[in-house]
Amino acid sequence: MRSKKDQKIYDKTKAFLIKNQEDDIEKKMKAIDEILAVEDKKERYSYLYDLICDYLDNEFQTKNICGFHDGLCKRRCDMIEKNIKKDTYLNGCCHSYRHNRTCEHLDKEKGCQIKNIGCKTFTCHFLKKQGFHYSLDKIYLAKYFFNARQKFYIENTFFVDKDVIMDGILKRG
Repeated sequence: MRSKKDQKIYDKTKAFLIKNQEDDIEKKMKAIDEILAVEDKKERYSYLYDLICDYLDNEFQTKNICGFHDGLCKRRCDMIEKNIKKDTYLNGCCHSYRHNRTCEHLDKEKGCQIKNIGCKTFTCHFLKKQGFHYSLDKIYLAKYFFNARQKFYIENTFFVDKDVIMDGILKRG
């Protein structure tokens, strides 16, 4: 038997999926059932966090959104082709302009080695112009499970491991 809060999450998520005419609603609702079956708050958030990271990784890989080639993303390749010299750092969004450093979790051969939703939802202006924008309010797995403070924190915390983010999520819950 679900709590009232869990039932509300279930119902709102189903309505959201129907409204947006999503594919595989039954499969997605089964995932929601699995999340709701986890009773421990920390374990639930951890499981949910992993599912969202896997979803975003799949989105970027199957759609080849960044289109890396020789360490350069589509945006930087486009800038080089147009002979624009500024902003041509290697490693795309894994490079921090503000701190002039590349994320230490980026492996040159294997790519990103951490689960960080903030990094995974971030898209540069170049990609946004092409219609690629990810927000926890648009991802069915996250829309009703996290509150506004948690979503803001998750989407704006970059280059840190899941454990750090999980502590922040719990503090804001």
